[in-house]
Formats: sequence, structure tokens, C-alpha cells
Amino acid sequence: MIKNGFFTLSMIILPLIGFTQRTFQSHTYYDLEKTKSKEIITMKRKDSTLHGDYASFYLNGSLAVKGFYTNGISDSSWVYYYENGHEKARGFFKEGQQHRRWYYYYESGHKKAEGNYQRSKKHGIWTYYYENGQEKSSGTYLNDLRSGIWNYFFEDGSLRAQAFYKEGKGTYKEFYPSGQLKGEGMNVNDKSEGTWTYYHENGAIEATGSFNNGIRTGLWTFHHENGQVAGKGLYDDGVKTGKWTYYFEDGSVSSEGEMNDDQQEGYWKLYYQTGALKGEGKYDKGSGDYVEYYPNGKLKAKGAMENGLREGKWQYFTESGMVDGEAEFVNGAGVYKGYYSDGAVKMTGNIEGSKRTGDWTLYNTDGSIAGIYKPVYEEEKPIFRSTNLKAPEEKKSSSKPEYLFKYKKTRYFNPKINEYTGLIVATNPIWPAIDQIPFSIEYYMQERLGYELNLVMHKAPFYNSVAGGSGPNTSSLGIDAHLRQKFYHNDSKLGMPYFGHEILFGYLQHQTVVNDVSRDLRINAEESRIAYGIVVGNRWVQRTEDSGMTVDFNIGVGIGRRVFTKDFDPQYFFLFDELNQDKLYLPVIFTLNIGFIGPKRRTTS
Repeated sequence: MIKNGFFTLSMIILPLIGFTQRTFQSHTYYDLEKTKSKEIITMKRKDSTLHGDYASFYLNGSLAVKGFYTNGISDSSWVYYYENGHEKARGFFKEGQQHRRWYYYYESGHKKAEGNYQRSKKHGIWTYYYENGQEKSSGTYLNDLRSGIWNYFFEDGSLRAQAFYKEGKGTYKEFYPSGQLKGEGMNVNDKSEGTWTYYHENGAIEATGSFNNGIRTGLWTFHHENGQVAGKGLYDDGVKTGKWTYYFEDGSVSSEGEMNDDQQEGYWKLYYQTGALKGEGKYDKGSGDYVEYYPNGKLKAKGAMENGLREGKWQYFTESGMVDGEAEFVNGAGVYKGYYSDGAVKMTGNIEGSKRTGDWTLYNTDGSIAGIYKPVYEEEKPIFRSTNLKAPEEKKSSSKPEYLFKYKKTRYFNPKINEYTGLIVATNPIWPAIDQIPFSIEYYMQERLGYELNLVMHKAPFYNSVAGGSGPNTSSLGIDAHLRQKFYHNDSKLGMPYFGHEILFGYLQHQTVVNDVSRDLRINAEESRIAYGIVVGNRWVQRTEDSGMTVDFNIGVGIGRRVFTKDFDPQYFFLFDELNQDKLYLPVIFTLNIGFIGPKRRTTS
């Protein structure tokens, strides 16, 4: 009996002794004094291959990882820890690859995810959890690719999204908590791909656009709940780029400008719904100076923008031009101080961007506190409300209420506050090649109207005079005058498209020389023309907000009357047969002029 017990004990102890003789432990530390353990590694004596228990520690001494190596490869059970001592993950390795069931945890100790691996690839049912223990998503993996139905949930347990996958690709639908469809599109390897559509909760389309590997790309269009376009522009590698335009719910433009790497670039304009200019800024990667106006065009505020946020000192003004207040901004947030007309402090409070937030202190004219109020915005206007204190009264500028209805003129004839106006002079130096010299002058109203006088001198042939000799030789000399009205659309990288109409007046004198026995006989005919025409065209401007080069192109047709006068011997009428003498005048209108626009000035009323 004793012999059998001794034999059993020896069978357990001898392999352990053999193992310890073949391995040794290496202990490393964070500090020279060797008081803070970093790693404890078991290695073979023969070649220092990792073989046996392994442990690593955080600087605070808590365990970070513990596991086991077999011949340098992770093996058996491994456990990973957060610095607070709670488990981060635990599972099994087989031949260096994750195998069987693994568990993942939040730092709080609550379960984060669980599922099985085969050779380090997720395989089988996996479940993910919110930190409150509620299921976040669940579904099946086949060789690390999602397969079949996957369900995604809100923290309250209601369905957030559902997808149907095949080899990691599938249709994905996202829902509001109410159950209404929020968005739908293709999902590939857990990333959005291709065309996606998003919806408002009322079912109206909110946005449409494309994804590439989970990143927005190409043209995206956003909509208000009433179906009107809210904004549109391009994405490049997930960031806004190029021309972006935003709209009010009635379809009128609220702001427009260029984007570069998700930052405002160049000249930006903001509008009131009436079309009056609300603000403008010139930016370099989101930084620059910004000016804001009242609807009547008077200066309202000015200051600097940095990375799209208000920065530094800003000043605010009354419509009469007095300083109304000041604010010092840091990263878009600032402290505002408002004044009475005599300079006494009227109010103080916090402001974020253009919105007043938090509690505001209002003062009487004698400096005493009138009360603490909270700003509430109604139709974009701040109203200070308090349940127990009365705000200081101010003399109202007018008792006239705001009108409820405004007659809205056609945009072309509705002057904008702070719009640019200027003169454009233009010509085309290569036009003598077709026996013409054009010259035009236009009074231009920014992206709205243009009134142009275009003069075209005709001389054919342009460089030679008519000489006598054998046979007739006809020349022409005269001028056309185009009185033109243009209706411009908004500026873009491709220019300002426009349409217009004109009245054309023309006069040409035709001359030919024939030999009449012993002398050269000059014979003249006159051509007068009048017509009405329509044109379509495009004007490119180098700098919308400043002077610069411009190119104007248009084409059109007209209808009118021609009067051809031949006051000479009828025997010579045949000399002008090559000319069009029809009374019905059908001109083809064509313009290609290069010019200069400026200097510009800004209208304020």
C-alpha cells in the first residue's frame, strides 16, 4: 500500500522536476530598483523559447495579461485585464490561434461580447451587449463573415436595425425608436457601400448619396421634411469639398460657398429668407473674417472665424450703428457684454456661436441688477424669460407690427441688400479675322441683372480696300448695336448661366467698283436692319466679390425687318445679288467677348 502511494506521487513529481530543470523564469521590471514588475516569462534553457507560464503587469502593479506558451506559441487559456483589475477578455488559444468560446468585457466588468472562434476567425453565433447588459446586436458568422439575419437594438431593447447578409454582404435597414424606417442601403464587411437613402420620421427622404468602404463620396443631397432640398454638395474621401449650397424650407438659398477638406473656403454668403444678404465671409480652410447684416443691410456683427468657429473679439451693433455689445470667443464659446446707448452695461451672459445660452444677468440703467433670465429662441430671435422678475424696459423704435405677408418680386428685379454692382467692358481681339470688331459695356448687378450695350463694327474685307479691275468687288462697312437685358443665375465654378433678350439696330453700306469704259465707277447700296432677339449664355468671372477678368459667351436668334436701298442705275443691281436682300431679317446672334469687371461697389438699400 505504501509502495503504491510512493509510486503514484513519484509519477506526479518527477515530470515537474524535469520540466523545471528544462525551463527557467525571466523577471523584468519598470524600475532599476526592481520594485515594479513588468513581465514574468518562462523559457526553455536550451534556446530561450517561450515555454510555460506568462504574465505581464501594468505600471501600477496590477495584472495585465496571464497565459501559457508551448514552444513559443500561445496555448491553453489566456486572460486579459484592465488596469483596474477587471477582466477585459478571456478565451482559449490552440496552436497560436483563438479557438472555442471567447468573452469580452467593459472596464466596468459588464459583458461586452461573446462567441466562438475557429482558427482565429469568428464562426457561429455572436452576441454584443451594451454596458447596461442589454443586447446590442446578434447574428451568425461563417469564417469571419456575417451571414444570415443580424438584428441590432437600442439600449431600451427596441429594434434599431436589421440586415440580411451573404458572405459579409447584405441589405441593411435602420429604424427610428418608433419603428419607422430611418435609412437603407448595402453593407459590406460591416461598412456602408453604394447608394444609401435616409428618411425623416414622417417618411420623407432626408438624404441620398453614396458610400465607398464606409466613407461618404460623390454628390449628397439633403432634404427638409416638406421635401424641399436642404443642402447639396460633394464629398471626397468622407469630407465636404467643392461648391455647397443650403436652402430654407421654402426653397430659397440660406447659404452658399466652397468647401475644402470639410472647411469653408473662399467667399461665403448667408441670406435671409427674403433674399437679403445676412452675412459674408472670406475663408482660408475655415478661418477668416465674417460680417453679418440686419435685413435692411445695416452692419449687425463682425469678427474672426477659426476652423469654422468664432474666435477672438467680436463686436455687435444696433441698426443705428451704435455698439450694442462685445464678446470674446474661444473655440466658438464666449462671454457677451451688452450696453445701453450711454455705454452702461445692459446684460452679460454666455454665447455659443450666434446663440445665447445659460443664465443671463440684465441690469437697470443705474447699474443695479434687474434680474436673472434665460434666453429662449422664437423664430431665431432671443426672448429673455423669467418667472419672477421683470426685464428692464426699453423704448420701442416703432409700434408697427411685423407684416405677415410680403409680395415677393421676381428674383431678377428684387434688389438684394449688400449686393455688388459694377461695370463690365469687353472686346474680342481676334474678331477681325471674321471682319468684325466688337465692343461692349454692361452695368452688372450681382447674380441678378445686366444691361448691356454691344457695338459691333463691320468692315469686309477688314484689311484691304476695294480695288478696281476686272469684275465687281464688293466691300461692306457699318455697325450693329445690341441693346441687351440679361437675367443671371447664381455663380458656380462653371460660371453664371443667363438668358436674355435684345433689340438690334444695324446699318451697313455696301460698295463695289466696276470699270465703265475709261474710268472706275463706285456704286453704293445701303442696308438698314432692326430686330428683336432672345439669347442664352454663360459668363465666367475670375472673382465674384472683386474686380477681375471675365469671359462672356452667348448665342441666340432674332426676327425683324431689313431695308435694302439701291439708289443707282438698275443695270448694276446684279452687282449685289450675293447679298441677302430679303425684307424678313432672321439674324443668328453670337457673342464671345473677353473683358474686365470692376471696380465694384456694394449697395446698401
